[in-house]
Parts: sequence; structure tokens; C-alpha cells
Amino acid sequence: MKPTRRLLAGAAALLAVSLTASACDTSPYAARINSSVIKQTALYSELRAWAGNTQYVAAFNTSNSTTNGGSGLTIAGDGPGTYNSTWVANILAGMIEAVVVSKQLTTLPGAPSPSPSVLAAARSVSEISQIGWDRFSPAFRQTLVRRLADVALLSGLPSVSSSTLLGVYHQYQPYFFTQICTMQAAAGTLAQARNLAATGLPNANQTCYDQPGFEAQSASFQNAIISLAVGHTASPIQTSYGYLVVKVASRADQPFSSDVGRVLSVAINSAQGTADAVVNAAVAKARVQINPAFGTWKSSQVVPPAAPNASA
Repeated sequence: MKPTRRLLAGAAALLAVSLTASACDTSPYAARINSSVIKQTALYSELRAWAGNTQYVAAFNTSNSTTNGGSGLTIAGDGPGTYNSTWVANILAGMIEAVVVSKQLTTLPGAPSPSPSVLAAARSVSEISQIGWDRFSPAFRQTLVRRLADVALLSGLPSVSSSTLLGVYHQYQPYFFTQICTMQAAAGTLAQARNLAATGLPNANQTCYDQPGFEAQSASFQNAIISLAVGHTASPIQTSYGYLVVKVASRADQPFSSDVGRVLSVAINSAQGTADAVVNAAVAKARVQINPAFGTWKSSQVVPPAAPNASA
């Protein structure tokens, strides 16, 4: 069972994946994939990135609990400071898939890489679907965005109907943007903040956010602004120094396009448990060797070395 997360209104089974370590990393290998190597340090870094996000961990454990009809899979192992061996195997399998997808793209004519619009769409979908998204480090979020974009690029044309893709896009359209510009003014009290809002924010400062910059703001700021129409002012946002009054000056939206459709198609198929034939075929052809400490490679999956759900 792969790591699960919530996508739109359903549970998604999107594999967690990771880049290989740099050439100067001399740690033992976790897996070898054709001519590529995933070092143990890369695997440990990936595990810490996921397991350090308490919101993700709670959602994962709840969705896999036997009470909810799951297998009982948890992230933590039986002993202090350990991880569940099955979860580790699943994370490593996802890392292997990421390497395969990345290498497969280099074999295509022109060795394509995701365009800015594909990357922007991948970030929007990740923002919508990944529980605890804002609690991952900026670097890890960027890596996850690139991986989703890579899969969308390799998968080709969307396999989900246009009507379904458009429906999802319109339902979550506020998240599909590349920049939001705001007019902002600070106030010491709620009464002052309301007065500023009523008078149109005189002497306000304009601040613009791209997608990563917007994610770096507080949850209260994001929630107040994300669905606000251009020209409208949010209710005063409480901060550590008082209140912030924010008006949306402009938005650069991502229109629905083939790029957006590709990313949504990948995410929807994952949520429904539909295998991606192109990705699966590439993984099946790869020559994979797993460090015995982490399991064995069988049927395009990492089988843990110990009994399921043991400590690793």
C-alpha cells in the first residue's frame, strides 16, 4: 500500500519520490536503477521530510487505520525513532519511480523538461491535494512539484474526460494562479483596521506574491486572500503586531489549458487508483537492485525485508 494523501474530495495514492544524491555523497546505496544510484542519505532525507510533517503523519495514519477500513499501516515503527518497514519500502519505491521518469524524459526527442505552465499547474494541484503542504520545507515542496510535472509530461495527453477536468478546474480555480498582487496597510487595533478598509487603504503598499511566495505567508493570510476577487478587501487579518488590511489589486490566473489538463489528469487517476500505463511500463523495464537492508525488488515494488509493519 502506497503513502496516501487527500486529493480534492478523495484520497490520492501519489508516490513520494526523491532526487538521487549528488556524486560527492559516499554513503551506501539504497537502490540502483540502471546507471543511477539512490544513496541511503537521500532516502533518510526523504523519510525525514515526510515524517517530520505532523499534519501529514496524522492524516496518513488516520486514513490507513483499521477503523477506517485500512490495513493499519503507520509511519512510525514499533521502537523509538524507527519507521514502519512497509512505509519505508513504499517511499523507496516512489524514489525509484522518480528516477525512472526523469531518465525516461531524457530519451524522448528533444529531451523535454516541464514548461513553466506545467510547473505552475503542478504546484496548484499540490497545494489543493497535499495535506500539510505548507508544512513541508520550500525545497521539498519544489521537488514534489517537479516530480508531478515530470509524470504529467511523460504521461502525454490527458486520459480523463475534458468535462471532468474542466469541472475540477472550475471548482478549484482560485488556486490556479501565478501571481497575486495586493495593497496592504497595518493597523494597531481592530477599529483602526476597519477604518482603513472603509477609507480604501490610503498610503497602502503594493506587494506581489508568486506561488512559492504566497505559500510562505501565514495560513490566515492565505485563507483570507485565495478566493478574494480583484478589487475586494479582506476582513482585517490579526497578526503579532496588530492587524493587516489587504486588498487584492490584481491576479495572474492560469487559464485552463492542455498543461493544466495533463497535471489534473495524473492527479485524478492517482486518486482513483488508476495506473499510468506509460510510467508503469518504464518502471517495469528498469534494472533495479535494492540494498537488502531495505528489501527486494519484485513486480515493480520494494518488498520490505521484515514482516509487514515491522520497525525499520
